Amino acid sequence: MTDQREFKDIRGSGAENASTLPVDEYMTGLEALQAEVATEKNLVWERVADGTLSMELLQRLCKEYYFLGKWYTSEFGSIVSNTPDVDALDLGASEHFVHWTQNLADETGFAGDRNHVDMKIEWARQLGITDDELLSYRAMPESIGSVFTTLYYMRRSYEEGLAAFGWAGERFAASTNYAVKMYEGMRDHYGIEVENFKVHAYAEEDHGKAADYLLRQVVQTAGQQRRVRRAVEHVLVMRNARTAALNRWLEEPGALRK
Repeated sequence: MTDQREFKDIRGSGAENASTLPVDEYMTGLEALQAEVATEKNLVWERVADGTLSMELLQRLCKEYYFLGKWYTSEFGSIVSNTPDVDALDLGASEHFVHWTQNLADETGFAGDRNHVDMKIEWARQLGITDDELLSYRAMPESIGSVFTTLYYMRRSYEEGLAAFGWAGERFAASTNYAVKMYEGMRDHYGIEVENFKVHAYAEEDHGKAADYLLRQVVQTAGQQRRVRRAVEHVLVMRNARTAALNRWLEEPGALRK
């Protein structure tokens, strides 16, 4: 046999060799991307805050949150297992692993609060929603797209999961102050205290700050920066579409109560 294969020399030809931005400059660019993409303001939260959202729509909103919580919580372990310092000598020597392990413990009810799925079920029962209604509820296409876009990146790589769930998820959510609006609005106008939002009112701000701190450590190469930017863009596009879809609820007859 005289033919001999020749393999292409791939050294130095990859995207990782593209120019890398300084981290601070890169993170400023992510902030600009967020401002460009996440343009919708959630008006449904505002109507809960002032007590004008109809009970029917409040129940539907609860079902949407159950859908989000069920899938995010059940898939959370993937981001923990991908942390870059999972093999640190001891837990005290890790940052990424400790943060996400604590976050997982919190989400699943092993850090003091009840698990986040059960808290959403309790909220549903406070509103008179049955378990069968929760299980049979068909979430909005935008909710399905938002959730599974985030879960895709959580499984794909650590930096993309951190960007999708932590930076574009928890951090962005905390910036809207939605949990306080929801908790105080339902307490003051609907006569229920919802533990889910009481917990998130303090937890997500802490998680969001940690996500920004940790993300800066894993956007050190051109390839990481490219992947993270794409994850952030896709997640924020879907979250913005979901917000716009929620806002359209307010155009329905009987959406608001006096």
